[in-house]
Amino acid sequence: AAGPFALFFLAEYANIIIINTLSVVLFIGSTHSFIPELSTVLLILKAALLTAVFI
Repeated sequence: AAGPFALFFLAEYANIIIINTLSVVLFIGSTHSFIPELSTVLLILKAALLTAVFI
């Protein structure tokens, strides 16, 4: 059936996003902005860019 297969790939993609977010925080830096309100947005954008490159 397709249920376990879908859950497996959902877990794999979640793992990719989590590891890329951790990589952004550790290696690229996420809080070095002049506007502190944008730090969350910058973290999400950098993680999304790294995820797009990874996939």
